[in-house]
This record gives sequence, C-alpha cells and structure tokens, in this order.
Amino acid sequence: GDCAVHISAMGTGIPHLKVGDAALGHGLAALASLSKSDARLMAAITDSLSFEQACTLPTTWCTVHMSLLAARPASGHDVLLHAGAGGVGLTSKEYCHFIGNRAMANVGRPYKHFYLHKMGLAGRTLSSRDGGAFAVGAAKLLNKSRLSWVLNSLSLDFISCSFALLGQSGCFSEIGKRSVWSYDQRATATGAKYDVIALDSAMAICPPWMNSVLRLLSARAAAGVLHGLPMQIFNLEKNALAAFRTLQGGTNTGKVVIRIPKTAGVTPRGAHLLSG
Repeated sequence: GDCAVHISAMGTGIPHLKVGDAALGHGLAALASLSKSDARLMAAITDSLSFEQACTLPTTWCTVHMSLLAARPASGHDVLLHAGAGGVGLTSKEYCHFIGNRAMANVGRPYKHFYLHKMGLAGRTLSSRDGGAFAVGAAKLLNKSRLSWVLNSLSLDFISCSFALLGQSGCFSEIGKRSVWSYDQRATATGAKYDVIALDSAMAICPPWMNSVLRLLSARAAAGVLHGLPMQIFNLEKNALAAFRTLQGGTNTGKVVIRIPKTAGVTPRGAHLLSG
C-alpha cells in the first residue's frame, strides 16, 4: 500500500536511497511498524512534503501521470474527471491546471460540489448520482464542443454517456474495476482512443519505470509544482476502524491517512514469547 517512511535498513546497490532518508512509495504491510518494499518502488522526499501529505500521492499521482502519458490531451481543451472529490480526481484537477486543460468533474454529495467550487471548478461540477442529469449538464457546459479526455472510474450509464461526449480524436482512460468495456465494445461505439489503466500491473511488469515516476513526483513536489492532497488523519492505535468506515461510506474528500506510532530506534533483540 501507499506509505511514507524513514528508511531504517536496506540492501546494497541502491544509489537513489540511503539509510535515514524520508521516502514515499509502495510497501508490503504498510500499516505495520516495520514494512518491507522493493527499493525500485520507493523514492526519497524532501521536507516539501510531510509524511501525511506524501502518503496521499504515490498511487493517485502515478495513476494520473500514467493516464496523461497515454492520452496527451492538448492544452486548452475540455477534460472530464469522474469522482472529482476523490484522490485521483483532485490530483488530476491539479495536473490538468498545470498542463493548461479546462476540467469539469462530477461528484455526489453537495458538500463535495461546494469543495470543488472553492478549488476553482465553480460552475463546472456535475452529478455522479444520475447519469441523465450528468449527460445534460456536461453537454450544456461543452456548448456544442467535445471532450478531449475522460478519466473514468464510474460504471453503467456514465461510461456510455462519456463516450458520447468524447471527440473522435479524444481519449478515454479507464481506471475503474467494474463494468469495464472491452476494446471490442469501444470499437463499435466510437473511434476515440481507449486505454485501460492498471498501475498495479505496470508496477509489477516494470519496476524501474515505476521508480522513475516516483522520483519525478518527488522532484515536482520539491519544486512546488504539486502538493499533498486533502486528507482525514486517523491514529492506528485509537481509530483505525473509523478510517475504514470512512472509506466504506465514501464520506471523505481526498484521502484517508492512518498515522502509525513511532517505533523504537533500535530493533528488538532476542526471543519474544506472546501467550494468552
């Protein structure tokens, strides 16, 4: 899972990290006090990001970066971000602003609409509850033009409506896991480009590529180009269950972060027997 850590020990031949570094990336058993990771899935960070901010970014930013590398929407064009108040939605909104695209986003609860309005999308939010209302609202915003890019994580009518709003030279990036269209389905509906984005697969197939993306993330954060996401922080020892209930209910804006208590500076030695 996503994590931000201090490196306490490492193998040899790892030039981009050293013991004592603060780092972000993907770790095994990330909620444990001691976690292991492939060094290629970690990148050092500066104090431009707190640990809490840093662990909101690895999956969200890398997913958006991977999607935009495939889509390459032209600057100044309209793009649609589904689930705009989630981690990927908020990251893609900031990224699209950076490359000069006009974003619109759909969300569900009224307070999430209000939040996106404050983030610069006033008048450009749509419904993620009603497919018909979404389609009408998006067509009105586009005013006879077409979308250049869609970043989709929804299902059912939202997929077909989004394809209908997409220009023939546009790109549909699918990051969802439910009701995903096959490439044959897309071919019968539109000539637009269609990419199924799976960061977990890319990470497993090409860890060196993943490392280069994480290091780019760190460099951009250090330069002030990107920032940590809005988050709700929970302490592991006191309210970890509440964190997962928040995720289950979808009430969070941005990311849910679990803070792990600091561990002892010295690795425990000897045998430890737990009984009962």
